[in-house]
Amino acid sequence: MTPLSGILVAMVTPLDDDQEISFKRTDRLLDRLLTEEIAGIFILGTNGESYVLAENEKLAFVEHVIDYVHGRTKVLVGTGLNGTAETIRFSQKVASLKPDAITLVAPSFVAPSQQELVDHFAAIIHAVDMPVLLYNMPAKTGINIEPASLKQLSKYKNLIGIKDSSGKWENFDGYLANRPERPFSVIMGSDGRILESFQHGGNAAIASTANLLTANNVALYQAFVNDNIEKAQKFQDRIQPLRSVLHKATIPVSLKTALNIAGITVGPARLPAKMPREQDALYQEIGDVIKEYELQGII
Repeated sequence: MTPLSGILVAMVTPLDDDQEISFKRTDRLLDRLLTEEIAGIFILGTNGESYVLAENEKLAFVEHVIDYVHGRTKVLVGTGLNGTAETIRFSQKVASLKPDAITLVAPSFVAPSQQELVDHFAAIIHAVDMPVLLYNMPAKTGINIEPASLKQLSKYKNLIGIKDSSGKWENFDGYLANRPERPFSVIMGSDGRILESFQHGGNAAIASTANLLTANNVALYQAFVNDNIEKAQKFQDRIQPLRSVLHKATIPVSLKTALNIAGITVGPARLPAKMPREQDALYQEIGDVIKEYELQGII
């Protein structure tokens, strides 16, 4: 059995109206997510705004979420930073809080060579005594984790999988081909390709749209497992209207706007990302998407 299978939520980080993390709003969001059969939540990722949170905020958020979830689903925590030493230090601090796994994104801005990348990940994996998931996001980091690099790293037994958000099948299929023989998860990070990734042999999806379309995305996976591809395709198609607005603003502005309009209050994105005003065209477009979802009984 693979370490991770099914739908995991790439959870947003709820803020209050003063831009501080809101634990009250976090609990309400978690209560909603945990009513569905999700395979886990991934916090402090791209949609979790980890890049604009201070270390003390991150650690407080991680501790709160782990305590609140209390084993009801798996909790994965993004700990990747730019420097090897600082990533080791932060990863060890997070590991002490006992999440189910940590997730490592590649260093950004100055793209390392593949061997430098392998050595970077190897040092961190070796330094933490817990499961580790790699996270390939070349559009944001500027570096692709090549399948051959994954093969080099697969000797580390606590490396349990890789999430691919590159949008390129040569990466995803390359990871499948180069995965170790032990249980190992290859995970889709592009919400528009969830069903297709399962058909390719992938094990799970970490989906930002699952913050809102939780039941729909879980139903997609369940339909696939039950070999009802036509039904699974219907659930996959329902994701597209939300996806169509997600990249029309800075991440995660559109997603948080959609959640707020739907009555799932998660507050604003952290500055410099700015939320649309009610009179703005984007706000109205997102509102139309939510209204249609509500009319169809999808949310």
